[in-house]
Amino acid sequence: MSNTEPADGIPFTYVDEPDKLGPLADSLAREPWHALDTESNSGFSYREQLCLLQLNVGGRLWLVDLIALDGAGPLEKLRQVLESPERTTYLHGGEFDVGCLKRDFDLELRGVWDSQQASTFLGFERTGYAAVVERLCGVELDKAYTQYDWARRPLDREVLAYAIDDVRYLPKICRALEGQIVDADLEEELAIANRVVEESIWDGGYRPNGFWKIRGAGNLKPSSLPVLAALWAWRDRVARAEDRAPGRTLNNRLLLALSANPPRNRNALRRVGVRGRLAAHADELLKLIQSARTDPAPVPPRPRSPAPEGNADGRTIKRREESLKKWRNAEADRRGVPHQVVLPSRALDHLKRHGAGDLEGVPQLGAKRIRMYGERLTELVE
Repeated sequence: MSNTEPADGIPFTYVDEPDKLGPLADSLAREPWHALDTESNSGFSYREQLCLLQLNVGGRLWLVDLIALDGAGPLEKLRQVLESPERTTYLHGGEFDVGCLKRDFDLELRGVWDSQQASTFLGFERTGYAAVVERLCGVELDKAYTQYDWARRPLDREVLAYAIDDVRYLPKICRALEGQIVDADLEEELAIANRVVEESIWDGGYRPNGFWKIRGAGNLKPSSLPVLAALWAWRDRVARAEDRAPGRTLNNRLLLALSANPPRNRNALRRVGVRGRLAAHADELLKLIQSARTDPAPVPPRPRSPAPEGNADGRTIKRREESLKKWRNAEADRRGVPHQVVLPSRALDHLKRHGAGDLEGVPQLGAKRIRMYGERLTELVE
């Protein structure tokens, strides 16, 4: 496939061979901005991989088939421009894109301008891409492929049209948001948030104590926790062996149900919902559950916040946090802005632990907030 058109007749260039990346690299080098998005097979394999890279370069649309290119080598042709802070990279909710490009291709995006960050700072109630496009462009996007396996090939025209829409409107909404950000005098605050997006890393993968994040896990009886921990570890082993997403191997609802009321036989398993592909593991599950009940292994501890740093004790940290949050909420209400405009979470966390002795060293605070709030922040924490 080379040049083609999606279902709505919008032309784009499809790149599925390394030699075809040259024209894309040339186009990127000529233009001052580009809009970027990615598609992955998240939810369809043990560890998702990026499958498609969509780019809008000065109004020209490109689709890069990362499955067909098979490896990081070909993208070296794009590295110099994509990693240049001199050009603007438009994203929407770009943390996942940035983190996965670092993980899969050792590629670090620079010059990021994130429209989801901007719409959040402006107080939009709905900040998803489709909602922002509808609000600013009056276009209702197709949502049929939000849960699509992007590793499938071939990709039909309707699927390609959906992918192209993710960057087709992105420059337009970013330019509209840029004007609103200027009018709201939030340029510095947004610039700090955009740099945070640039620093994003992939934070997935298996953790032995990850089951604590399941909603409802903390409400289980102590005797049920060894069963939950054992099932959590078993799910990861089976998902890895079958190259399936863990949640599609054994979903969280079933994990909790099997842990809260451990079945003793196949009929009880079936009543809970162990059917289909999962039923092939029935005997293994029963044996695992019985072992976790009669000879429980130590339960991995619940993840906790980092230990207090510096000289502040737990009581001081708690007092500071309460004072900072109370002030931040009141100031945000007074200004009519979201809380993070006044004081980002990482800045608050640093201040409650370390105090305000070095405001310039507070993450995500910035010169403008120091001018506006430096004295008040010092009063609140000291």
